[in-house]
Amino acid sequence: MDAPQLVRSFSSRQLSLVSGQGRVVVFAVLGGGYIGRSLQVHVPTAARLLERLPAHIDTVVFIDEPVPDAALLSLIDDMIAERAGLGVDVVANFVPAVEAVKRVDHDRVLEGIDRSKLVSVRPPEVVGRRSIEQAMRSLDDAMWVNPSALVSSSGGSLSLFSGSHAVHP
Repeated sequence: MDAPQLVRSFSSRQLSLVSGQGRVVVFAVLGGGYIGRSLQVHVPTAARLLERLPAHIDTVVFIDEPVPDAALLSLIDDMIAERAGLGVDVVANFVPAVEAVKRVDHDRVLEGIDRSKLVSVRPPEVVGRRSIEQAMRSLDDAMWVNPSALVSSSGGSLSLFSGSHAVHP
């Protein structure tokens, strides 16, 4: 049975990535599973693709573009190097939160939330293969997940990357 999501994989060599020493695969996640601009991956599809990866692959990158352009490849290279340097499970791109966020009690708005300390995770998301495989084993019956949120919620370490620096939450 085909998955309801198209995921195209690219090797480090196909994309001419400098970082990662050839141990990186990039998954272009296309179609469905989006909540706002947050990347959502179909769990059965991701599990099947991770199972099929060669043993030497230790880093998985999730993007939401069909074919990465030069700017995105440069960003991915920087994020791969950052993850290796920090020794964290995930390095994720982010933007400041701009949407209105409210604390509610059932259908009653209690208060607005100060967005100055909130961010929205955006692709690319650079994830350690072992970390995401382990996190996926802990899933119950979720069909769609955000890779960074999944790894982070199962105890993995995450750094947020914006431009030329990482922010450590």
